[in-house]
Amino acid sequence: MSGKLNIKTLLGIIVLVIVAGIIGLFGFRVVVTSAEIPGKLSSVSAAATNLNYVECSMKKVKKVSFDNMKYGYLDGQMLAQMDNLDKFYENERMEEVRAINNLTAMAEKTADKLAYERLKAQHEEEVESARKAAELAEQQRKAQVQALIDEYLRPLEENQNIDTGDSSDTGYGDTASRGGKKGKPVYSTTHGKSLGTFVITAYCTCKICCGIYSGRNRTASGTVPTTNRTIAVDTDVIPFGTKVVFNGQVYVAEDRGGAIVGKRIDLFFYTHKEATRWGRRSMEVFLAE
Repeated sequence: MSGKLNIKTLLGIIVLVIVAGIIGLFGFRVVVTSAEIPGKLSSVSAAATNLNYVECSMKKVKKVSFDNMKYGYLDGQMLAQMDNLDKFYENERMEEVRAINNLTAMAEKTADKLAYERLKAQHEEEVESARKAAELAEQQRKAQVQALIDEYLRPLEENQNIDTGDSSDTGYGDTASRGGKKGKPVYSTTHGKSLGTFVITAYCTCKICCGIYSGRNRTASGTVPTTNRTIAVDTDVIPFGTKVVFNGQVYVAEDRGGAIVGKRIDLFFYTHKEATRWGRRSMEVFLAE
């Protein structure tokens, strides 16, 4: 019985030792922790105090409006005046922008119109120049062909002793007298302004063409009538000495005639047959440059 008790006593002592060890271990940790806690609690308390102070301070800060930030602490009337001025100047700036935009648009439109008119005028001028050049080229070609024909036929006429009249023949008119000389044609590819369309007839120094004036060898202006040069005109329309262009050639107003009135020109030829071959034609007459 005493042996059993001794075992129980031994077991109890062991248990007590273990419990005492556990108590001793955890009791030390509690003591250490309790020593650390006051410092930590003090930090937490200070933080809480600061937070409460900040909250109180924020409540004391006065809120500032946008107008106060922009203009400072001004009264309402002055702020209203400044707002009105801002709106006025803003409207002025907008009006200036609109005016500038309108002027720019008008300038661009005007420039486009002027460019179109300039191109149109240039095109019309080119077309007219091309037309006149073609017309002059055609007249020059016809004149050259006619000159070749005349040059070929002249010897034949002279060999056939064609009668061109003499000083005893009578007639009418005030054109050049019998005589004259041959001249070389002067061709022109350019000219001045148009005098209009004229009826172009022909004459020579024979009795049929000159009548009582066929015995003279001078034109009404005092020059010797010359082929490819002399023309008879109405001096009220074309004064003596005026150079004109038609049929691709340059002619000079040196004579006049009773039947040559208004827009009519009499072209001098060396023989009556040449004058008859020319006949009656309508052509545009230009001033020579």
